[in-house]
Amino acid sequence: MLGIKTFIKKNILYPKALFPKNIDNFPERPIFTILIKARLQGVLQGLREQKRYITPDSLIGFPKKQSIDVWRKLLPYNPNNLGNWSIKGIKPNQETAAIEKELILKMIDLYHCNKNKIEGYVSSGGTESNIFLAWLGRKYLEKEGIERERICFVRTDLTHYSIEKATDIVGLKSFITSLDKENWNINVLGFRKTIKALVNKGYRGFLLPLTLGYPLTGTSDSIEDICKEIKILRKEFKKIEFFVWVDAASNGLIEPFLNEDFRPFLFSEIQGFSTDFHKFGFVPMPAGLVLYRNNLRELIEKPVDYLDQKDNTLLGGRSGITPVACWVLVNSLGKAGFRKLILDKRKKMEIFIKENGNKKEIKIISSPNSLNCGIIGKGNAKTLNTIEKELSLKFRQIKIKFFGNDKYLTLKIAKAFFNNY
Repeated sequence: MLGIKTFIKKNILYPKALFPKNIDNFPERPIFTILIKARLQGVLQGLREQKRYITPDSLIGFPKKQSIDVWRKLLPYNPNNLGNWSIKGIKPNQETAAIEKELILKMIDLYHCNKNKIEGYVSSGGTESNIFLAWLGRKYLEKEGIERERICFVRTDLTHYSIEKATDIVGLKSFITSLDKENWNINVLGFRKTIKALVNKGYRGFLLPLTLGYPLTGTSDSIEDICKEIKILRKEFKKIEFFVWVDAASNGLIEPFLNEDFRPFLFSEIQGFSTDFHKFGFVPMPAGLVLYRNNLRELIEKPVDYLDQKDNTLLGGRSGITPVACWVLVNSLGKAGFRKLILDKRKKMEIFIKENGNKKEIKIISSPNSLNCGIIGKGNAKTLNTIEKELSLKFRQIKIKFFGNDKYLTLKIAKAFFNNY
């Protein structure tokens, strides 16, 4: 029988072999350290294999050394960035909170925002940010005098699944608006039709998450076109209101380095914005960012009764290490560094499209300012199985509603990411 050291050396690590008795029970006594190390070695080996054989189908971000070093140095101190540095009268109570403030101001500058009107905090990622903004949006619409039962979400079939979580958590219904068949984003005429139908049903308040970089296709909603349509709808229906935000979890750290004039808050209709650092920002998970207009803060601000502090975040206590890791990366790369990394990865995506775009069995959907694309399968099951193996992809069957079609279309789509591939 192999000894423990041999298990570790060869990485042949099976929990039942190392912990043969009562594997699922909470241990009565401490487990031998060497057994614990052997199990952890197995975890490490599994992660190494995952990284070694990463495919375009995997949205996995591998952090840069600069941000990893931050975690190593600060983790023993376990800093807690409770609350939000933005709250008036509350000064950052520690250096990590001061760093978070600097980071937020840098990101506000990157997006060409007014630093006196926009604030935010470092979140755990897109899901938390979407739930936070949905909560903020519902409170805003209620303040505008719209009853909760008259408020709903409007989204597409490609909208990130976290919006469904947000729908449940804030206690509202959601409705689908159609996609444009050419651009794979919200069709403006379809959006207008959806809102009119919902108004006729009695809805008056609309939570609308626009997407900058759909995970499945890499395409983006047209912020400008939708905002223009909202202005028209407000004039046509006097007693309706919108709360709109941009879910840029995928493209928020890509777009501004390829489009220097990117201004998500340029339109007054946009109330919030979110992006992720752990996708293309190369910071350890979880690391996200949420920004919003600071006149909304009072809607969710809560006092912390056991501290001289207030909180207007979703989670309350948050790691103080994450903002520092993001701050270090932003300063280490700068705009030039981010742009170079993005362009290098964009070339890989362009090569992929060039080599496979002529295949009759598939159609590739892409967007100029994105690092991921969608692949629509047009062949039979056997043919698509061959394509899956050849390109290391996985086709998934989904239903999509396009403008101009009354019925849903069932399509087989695979996604390809080029953030670390």
